[in-house]
Amino acid sequence: MQIRTKVIISLIHGGQVLLSEGFDPIRKFQFYIPVGGGVEFRERLQNAAARELFEELGLKDQTLEFLNFHESIFEFNGVPEHEIMYHYQCRISDSVKAALPAEGIESDGATFKITWFAGEELSSIRKGLVPPTIYDDLCQILLQDD
Repeated sequence: MQIRTKVIISLIHGGQVLLSEGFDPIRKFQFYIPVGGGVEFRERLQNAAARELFEELGLKDQTLEFLNFHESIFEFNGVPEHEIMYHYQCRISDSVKAALPAEGIESDGATFKITWFAGEELSSIRKGLVPPTIYDDLCQILLQDD
């Protein structure tokens, strides 16, 4: 196994954050994570974040701000995983939010559910946040957005 390098991007608008939803059937665990994905060899982190925004949500030319990095060691579908995640925020306008697709799209064409969460809703999904340490990042940026 290898450590995977990944970027995650929290879209912010009007005191809310956009998170993708996933489910681990082995652990019967519903989880929430910002959109994002793996960093390719020789790809800069910010370029990877911009690419992932385009691939998953169709967004181009958005301003990205680095927030933090997180380490996550976990199991998914019974397979041990180890990821280093670089967390970016992307504040979007009303028109960009209105143009977002109803679902995100993975690189293989599979769709995934995306949901907006207000700051006060984060505590109810806190145990499902991946990685768990993004809770503090999200609370801080959503407080600034009010």
